[in-house]
Amino acid sequence: MYHFVNAGLYNGIFVMQDTETKTLWNHITGEAMYGEMAGRKLPVSNLLQMSVKQALALDPDMAIAISARPYSGAPRKTDPGKADAALLPRFVGTLDTEDTRRPRMDMGLGVWTSDIRRYYPMETIRQRGEALIDTIGNRKVLIYIDPETFTPAALFVDSDGAKLQGKEIRLDKGAVVRSGVVLGRDGKRMLAERPQQIFTRWYGFALTFPGSEVFGQ
Repeated sequence: MYHFVNAGLYNGIFVMQDTETKTLWNHITGEAMYGEMAGRKLPVSNLLQMSVKQALALDPDMAIAISARPYSGAPRKTDPGKADAALLPRFVGTLDTEDTRRPRMDMGLGVWTSDIRRYYPMETIRQRGEALIDTIGNRKVLIYIDPETFTPAALFVDSDGAKLQGKEIRLDKGAVVRSGVVLGRDGKRMLAERPQQIFTRWYGFALTFPGSEVFGQ
């Protein structure tokens, strides 16, 4: 068993370190970057933004942890979802050569497989009606802005078209995505599979996956 702590910054993102071997790990890819375990890789899974309502819709028996620590943060002067939000100097000092195809602080959804690394800007998803169908490999994927959490997400589907309607994403073959759950034409829950994904700023995804595709560019 290994125990992890936040050890510092690299390319403007936090780096994890296990206390047993002092190896430095990338928390997005699970790869060991430096140290005794370099070259090894830990399995990673998606950590999605969701409400308690959505979590329970996915699994009624899910245990929900609610922090007792009071919130004491000062109001933000800028919207963290906007590209003009500032990156602190201590983060900037760790950046390698940046990819300038998108603004550094642009927000979007990064999706990756063994063969594809693709970034979907929030701006582009909104322009496409907040729900669109793309192809990753030979599979159709729904890219959408969740109408309850207002964050982007990706979901493999068997559809050629999608449309946001109220709090639902309606697919052209009759299925519906509601509270993060896929319901078939008959209203029954369908098995849902998601690609690896992360809601992130452009600089972090581009520096983690150099040469990534940018949807719409």
